[in-house]
Amino acid sequence: MKTTKNISILLLAFTALFFSSCKDEDPIVEEDPKVVFDFSSPTAGAMFGLGDTIHIDGMISHTIDMHGYEVSIINTSHNDTVVFNDHGHVDGKMFHIHETWVNNVSDHSNMTLKIEAITDHAGNSETKEIMFHCHPM
Repeated sequence: MKTTKNISILLLAFTALFFSSCKDEDPIVEEDPKVVFDFSSPTAGAMFGLGDTIHIDGMISHTIDMHGYEVSIINTSHNDTVVFNDHGHVDGKMFHIHETWVNNVSDHSNMTLKIEAITDHAGNSETKEIMFHCHPM
């Protein structure tokens, strides 16, 4: 009887220990942080007449150092012709971009402002596009 009681106590102790022991938790997998594009100009869907100045104003930010940026205006109505391009090979967590381009198209043109943040020296990047329209008059 004493042996049965000892076995019962021992079994109860192991059961309590089993249920109260720490469980390995799944590691928290963080997603890669994303680049934040905050551009006030041009706005999506904006329309510009011939001779209008298109202001490219905004900020690119990231939680880690980036390694530059590329800003282009592409005329998607005419064989994806690049009408403006600016490249900054700078390192930092934040880039302020203030550029201008004067509309000089000869036909109605759908345009895309392409902003590319280069996130590392291997050339990886994240991109934002803003579509707008230019009139020839």
